[in-house]
Amino acid sequence: MKFLQSTAVILMLASSAFAWPWSNDGKKSAEDEARIKDSLLQVEVRNLQREVETLTRIRMQKADSLEKLDAKHWSNRYAESQMTEEHQNKTRELDGRYSKLSTDLGRITEEAMSSKNVTEEAEEKSKSEEIAFDALNTQVKLSIEKTLGDVAGDYPVGMNARLLRLKQANIEAEKKVPNTIAAVQGFMDDLLKRHEVTYTQFYGNEVSQVGSRPDVNVTRMRLGTVFLGEVANDNGDVQALMRSGALQGKIFEWNAGLPTEMATNIKQAVKQVGSGSASNIVAVPLDVLQNKAIKNSISDVKELTWTEQFHAFFKKGGIVMYPLMLVAIIALLLFLERFVMLSYRGHLGRRFTKTMDALVAEKKYDEAASLCLKKDTSLSMVLFAVLNKVNDTRENAERSLQEALLREQPKLERRMGLLAAMGTIAPLLGLLGTVTGIITLFTVITEVGTNDARVLAGGISEALVTTETGLIIAIPVMILHGLLSEKIEKITSELYVQSTSLMNKVFGKEKVD
Repeated sequence: MKFLQSTAVILMLASSAFAWPWSNDGKKSAEDEARIKDSLLQVEVRNLQREVETLTRIRMQKADSLEKLDAKHWSNRYAESQMTEEHQNKTRELDGRYSKLSTDLGRITEEAMSSKNVTEEAEEKSKSEEIAFDALNTQVKLSIEKTLGDVAGDYPVGMNARLLRLKQANIEAEKKVPNTIAAVQGFMDDLLKRHEVTYTQFYGNEVSQVGSRPDVNVTRMRLGTVFLGEVANDNGDVQALMRSGALQGKIFEWNAGLPTEMATNIKQAVKQVGSGSASNIVAVPLDVLQNKAIKNSISDVKELTWTEQFHAFFKKGGIVMYPLMLVAIIALLLFLERFVMLSYRGHLGRRFTKTMDALVAEKKYDEAASLCLKKDTSLSMVLFAVLNKVNDTRENAERSLQEALLREQPKLERRMGLLAAMGTIAPLLGLLGTVTGIITLFTVITEVGTNDARVLAGGISEALVTTETGLIIAIPVMILHGLLSEKIEKITSELYVQSTSLMNKVFGKEKVD
């Protein structure tokens, strides 16, 4: 714009410069000047018009640009509105879904809690039923085990079959998953079989599994569980049920050592039953009251004297009984030696004490010392140690007294440790004999075998003889050791009292610095 204005001014000056020299008239000059001014004004107007047009065009461009921006702005506003509306729609949709999910979650939570409660109730019920089942199974197992323990003392006939049935029932009850029904069935079958034996009778040939001759072919006659007699087919030995049962519990005991007359009668009765001509009445040896006097009266066993009983008892204990007897003899000799020695060395005579007090009160110390030398006791030796230093200082007298006490103390306590050792050794030797006997018993059972529980019980009882003997020896020995220890303590205390009293009487009660 400024460039056009400058060009117009330059043209106007150039035209005036060319016109001026040839101008002769001032009027023309003014007209020319006016025309120049008009030309300039026109040029300026045109310039202004062009400038206005340019500005208008720029304004139009700006307006177009602004309109475009405004259109873009409204387009953006519209898009924003659309997005806001979509956002609100999605928010409402999400709120609806959230509400629905919250409702579903609450419902599912309630259902889960209800299901959990039902599950817990079912678990508690299952646990209670399981506990009840375990208690029932335990009760069944205890009943089976108790019956198994009672079989050994029950009726001997059919004992092996009963043991097998009860053992199988016990196995069923002790399985990882117990079969209680099978265990109960086996237990009840055993009870029924046992009652069947009680209320039935039998006669025939069997293999004996009880009494003193097991595994021998016998002719057996059984009347329930009241009487059972067997006659061996090889040599005619007779054995019968002597004890029908205890007042508490069931005990059935065989006796093969019947008197000759009773054994002959039973043999004849069994043969007559076999031939179908039984007409005699036979005395059956049944110990209903469980009295040993009755048992001995119908048995052919000789009553032993106490000496013979001691020899039999000593023989049952085996070789260990010899060192046990040696321990008992040594302990007895030690006690007698200690008792005599303490009675002599520890004698505390009142006459001697009174005489000694009188001599010391009169300060006749030489006579008192002579009196002590006449008595060979611990008290006299201790008092002599004080009187021997009567002309010396109290400190030297106390030293002499201590030396005397130290000399007498070992004499009083001599062999007491050995006596206590005898009391300790005796039960140990008894235990050694028991262990040795049980080892021997099980070795024999392993090699030979036995189906009689009484053999095992008898062997164990014999093995326990040494333990019983050891305790019988040890208990009195420990009592005697305690009595001697108390006596020694009494003597020692009296020695300290008498020696301190004499020290105070001779040297006075003041202490030496």
